[in-house]
Amino acid sequence: MVFKRQRIRSTSYLALWFGKLVYFLLRVAGKQGTSLPGWLLWRIRPSLLQELLQQLDQCVLVTGTNGKTTTTALIHAMLDNTKDPWITNRGGANLIQGVLAALLQHVSMSGRLLAKNAVLEVDEATFPHVMTRVSPTLLVVTNILRDQLDRYGEVDQALTLIRQGILLHPESQVIVNADDPLSASLGIDRELTYFYGMSVTPHHDPNRVEVRDGAFCLRCGHELQYEGFIYGQMGYYACPSCGFARPTPHFTGVHDDVKKNLQVTETMHQAESEVYSFYAPMFGIYNWYNLLSAIAVVRVLGSSPRILQDRLKNYEAPTGRMQTFPGSPQKILTLIKNPTGANSVLRAIESDAEQKSICFTINDDDADGRDVSWLWDIDLESFVTHTICQTYYCAGTRALDMALRLTYAGIRRDQVEVIDSLEKIDLVTKKAQGKVYILSTYTALYKLAAQFHEAQRSKAVQRS
Repeated sequence: MVFKRQRIRSTSYLALWFGKLVYFLLRVAGKQGTSLPGWLLWRIRPSLLQELLQQLDQCVLVTGTNGKTTTTALIHAMLDNTKDPWITNRGGANLIQGVLAALLQHVSMSGRLLAKNAVLEVDEATFPHVMTRVSPTLLVVTNILRDQLDRYGEVDQALTLIRQGILLHPESQVIVNADDPLSASLGIDRELTYFYGMSVTPHHDPNRVEVRDGAFCLRCGHELQYEGFIYGQMGYYACPSCGFARPTPHFTGVHDDVKKNLQVTETMHQAESEVYSFYAPMFGIYNWYNLLSAIAVVRVLGSSPRILQDRLKNYEAPTGRMQTFPGSPQKILTLIKNPTGANSVLRAIESDAEQKSICFTINDDDADGRDVSWLWDIDLESFVTHTICQTYYCAGTRALDMALRLTYAGIRRDQVEVIDSLEKIDLVTKKAQGKVYILSTYTALYKLAAQFHEAQRSKAVQRS
């Protein structure tokens, strides 16, 4: 168990005050300050992260490949209140500097945290480093998928990093995705572990060619057999050789995309199951997974379903997570960064019967991953057979790579339009009929969100 601290060390005050000054100046300049103050503090006084984390009464860490930012935001919306505030790192700032910057905003000049609870999103590679500095109340693993090969390597590396972090604290409660064989392997045969999963009709569409990681049993190496898939590698699986199989979830979700409702069956403690429902304006099966995992967290922490539904009304989608910008046309901005994430977004778009266009905005900066070979693992071929799009726009530093990928998927060249700068996306897409879904990598995502917000403010000023 990590020592519980009341305030920072006396030798850390100068670093703390410097960090708070930097954060103040950034806010005056209109910046968010979600990373830079933490980046500076980590280089000046790295021990400050541990000194602050050890003051927390409750600490929830959320890690995994996809869904971390949305899951963290959902948990925060359901736990945070004026009497019992929770610290969080908004906007996906999930590296060491982002965690440190989030804590910095809630610490007094005397070095005491003013809020004693935190739910923090943590990058998979950062996870072991954070786990050596705090004894978390609860850990959440959303899923483990192939992601940014030049940064993480193969999926085995991410799994190893997360496993190493979990092993450091056997006293911590863990919540993992039962439908993902890689995530589930972290919790099977471990005490203080709860599983969540969706209850849907299993399916197998031979026309779908999706990347599915974790195809082989981690215990014996035999190929896993699936009764059916939900999306990606999520589904109902079992090993015919050693008996490794999808664990029975403690929290089972049934979603209704039409009514925007998630029904949860909970078998955590009771001899008989407890059933309750939540309304949430979610879009896409992956977002229902995020909501289910968030509900599991707050239920394990002891909150009642009624209180959760009331607080869920305060939830706002994080930047670029199916974020809607009203107008003509309506724009919907969402992040894509790996094949499974892109496929799940495309499946959600398929369910939209209205007229639409898609804009792929692909950058290859460090935060995006230099290797864009994952574009060829997106199942665009089946997408174009299941839905009709008016136009496919391509933008970003790898716009031509994306345009080539679309052509190989069978999309006519006259349907593909390359936009040579991010600043022109708003103007060029004005001619589109219906909605425009903008699927973007990290570095373009936040620029586009700021650009669209500014355009909305300008229109509001003109109308007034």
